[in-house]
Amino acid sequence: HGWISHVRDQGAGAHTMAGIKSCRSDDKDRLLSREYFVDKVQYGRLPVGIWCLERAGILSRLSLAQKKKLYQMSILVLTFLLYASLHMARVTSSVVKSTLHPKCDSLNSTEECAKPSNHCDGWRPFDGAHGKSLLGVVDYVWLFSYAIFMFFSGQVADHSNLRYFLTFGMLGSSLSIGLFGTGYFLDIHHLAYFLTVQVLGGAMQSSGWPGVVAVMANWFGKHRRGLIMGIWNCHVSVGNLLGYIIPGIWAHHHWGISYLVSCSIMLCVTALIFLFLVTDPAHVGLPPPKHQLESEEISSTNTVVTKTDLLRKQHQQEAPSSSQTLNTAYGSTDVTAAVPRDNANVNPDKEKAIKIWRALLIPGVVEFSLALFFSKLVIYSFLFWLPFYVKNTQIGHRCLSTFQSGALSSMFDVGAMIGSILAGSISDLLQARAFTSVASLVFAIPSLFLFREFGSQHLGLTIAMMIVTGIFINGPYAMITTAVSADLGTHKSLRNNQRAKATVTAIIDGTGSIGGAVGPLLTGVLVDYGSWDDVFYLFMGSSLVSALLMSRLVYKEVKSWRISCLATQHSPISEKSNVVESSDFISDLHNEEANLIH
Repeated sequence: HGWISHVRDQGAGAHTMAGIKSCRSDDKDRLLSREYFVDKVQYGRLPVGIWCLERAGILSRLSLAQKKKLYQMSILVLTFLLYASLHMARVTSSVVKSTLHPKCDSLNSTEECAKPSNHCDGWRPFDGAHGKSLLGVVDYVWLFSYAIFMFFSGQVADHSNLRYFLTFGMLGSSLSIGLFGTGYFLDIHHLAYFLTVQVLGGAMQSSGWPGVVAVMANWFGKHRRGLIMGIWNCHVSVGNLLGYIIPGIWAHHHWGISYLVSCSIMLCVTALIFLFLVTDPAHVGLPPPKHQLESEEISSTNTVVTKTDLLRKQHQQEAPSSSQTLNTAYGSTDVTAAVPRDNANVNPDKEKAIKIWRALLIPGVVEFSLALFFSKLVIYSFLFWLPFYVKNTQIGHRCLSTFQSGALSSMFDVGAMIGSILAGSISDLLQARAFTSVASLVFAIPSLFLFREFGSQHLGLTIAMMIVTGIFINGPYAMITTAVSADLGTHKSLRNNQRAKATVTAIIDGTGSIGGAVGPLLTGVLVDYGSWDDVFYLFMGSSLVSALLMSRLVYKEVKSWRISCLATQHSPISEKSNVVESSDFISDLHNEEANLIH
């Protein structure tokens, strides 16, 4: 269907205008062949590396299916590397935090990990009595800048070339990371300098998430989106793992090198993005993905649809007379109306990006955005403060070094990867994003309590509790920021507008990022003026509120299940053969569509 509409949009020659029915056999074969679409590659829009491969004919030997899979794999790998490098840079600050803050030698390290003494080697201005609060302010400035610019980044991304947009953001992010590390070599101790660099870093990194989610939604349809996005979202945890380990090597003695290493890795990834990232299948002559499941296309919600009704409606609305030619069908009677709108190869350059207020009206955007606010509050507090917590807490009656604390904290991200994949798989199976998110958040509350109460008694228990907590906390966060954002960005109410994905993603993640900014700031204040118990109570309360905010969506999903089950079980016997519930009917629809095209 995407191919036929592509032929219509681009123009296939005189034989096409004569009508499909009058086309010669060899002409029709050419229209549906690989060679036709190779000719339609938009070379002017390709990155340099892909342009060379296409011109050299290396990719022309592949069939369309092989070519599509190859490009999809490249998109997965490149966007994975991009966001993993961004998260590695963010975690660098978390690992270095225990070096910047006054790190005092204890008189008896077996009893206390941070007992005051006369020997402290922190970094001004973070070596004062309220050093933890200042570090919280530094985190807050970065996160607040990230959250505010996120809303604008979505609009800019929907109006610009995504490859240039992501490349520019990565270059700016690399610059900010390098400037922060330069403070060590230039012996800079002014708080204003570090705050300015954090504002720049937050603004530049805000380009990453709307851009990569929009690219992923361009290439991957709704089929198994939860699983694909769940696996892909492991880039967050992989980036965190790399951030704990690689920069952690220099964090204790030469923390500036940690930032420069992260900056160098980001620059290498930026080069790959600029040279090889294809942001849209149309640029390489491939059809767009399918953004609605077949069950959503052929049936309305909470109703029983019969095969007879659908075929009658399809015939009345879509079937042209036998004497109509393709020219007539593409004129007053559009043959692409016979297939779902998502299959039409719409030119995204001619579409207008939706406004923020219009995106807010999409069902579910507000609820998921507010839920992500509290979920991300917990996630980012762990991201920025977990190594510090481990460093200043006895684990199995012993204290750990800066590198050991970072390595142990990576176990939380191991659990996060598992939770991301599990949540995506379960939501695909149940077709219920909100239900899966709420269930995970409910289990996260007791896991947080057990982690605080018993997690530090033994090293093995600490590792186990970190993994379990990471599974339940990260599952909803990963799903809302990926699969849910892509679902809502391609919602049927948008009428297949291809310039809505980044805006919807920016609204959801931008709102969540405000919570991500508040969380680390409150954590620093509570640690300074309260205790870690207060911090974990904050986490448990935030998880509960996040779950409650999605309760209406859960109710709608459960109600939909119930109505669907009742409709299947209690429909009249005479109608059972007509109920849309088997793959045979889907096959019949495809045959009808194929007959129409031929």
